[in-house]
Formats: sequence, C-alpha cells, structure tokens
Amino acid sequence: MKTIALVDDDRSNTILIRKLLEMDGFEVVVSPDAKRAQTAAFEGIDAFVIDCNLAQGEDGIDLLLAIRNGKTDANSNVPVIMTSGDDRRLPDAERAGATLFLIKPYSPRILSAQLSELLEVTE
Repeated sequence: MKTIALVDDDRSNTILIRKLLEMDGFEVVVSPDAKRAQTAAFEGIDAFVIDCNLAQGEDGIDLLLAIRNGKTDANSNVPVIMTSGDDRRLPDAERAGATLFLIKPYSPRILSAQLSELLEVTE
C-alpha cells in the first residue's frame, strides 16, 4: 500500500480526499499545517499532496523546498503534487520542484489517477 501525505488546512477537503484516496487503496497521513507535515515527512512517504496556501500564512511551497533540499526525512525526489485555487502559484511551484500542479477545485478521482500514474500503482 502506498502512503500519501496530504497537507491541507481545509478540514472538509481533507476528509473527502482522504476517504476517496483510501477507497482507491492508498494510506493517507493528514497534516493541517507545514510544521506537522514536516514532522510527518518521514522516509516511507510515497508522495505528497500539498496546498500552496495554508493557515496562519504558511506557504506550502516552503514545505516543498524543505523536502527537495533534504531538510526532512522524506526522499528528496518523492513526487509532490501542489494544489491551489490560484493559478498564479503555478510558476512558484514549478521553480520549487513540484512534480505536478492541480488547480482547486479538482476532482478527487483525477488526483487519485495522477497519484497512481506517478507511483505506477496497479489495481
């Protein structure tokens, strides 16, 4: 089973995404903020889904940079899908090393399909 770290401060969104990803065979670790996510960014996480805009002014791109720069225990090359309702965040996410960028609202099925493709999960 592949483990996905979902980093988003929107409780309704995380409940929905978590449930649907679990139904598709993923294990999901939810973190509502970057600090808890950095603690949860352990070796063995197979992919991250990180919202660009987190609570208290936190920026999910900072977490992406920490992952890419080896400042977490996660593999620095782990797939990271960045999400945002603001498409102007795309260039920042790409420069920071995002594997993929999804505009909110996105379909949970599209997210699951993208994760499966990135991780080459067989059903």
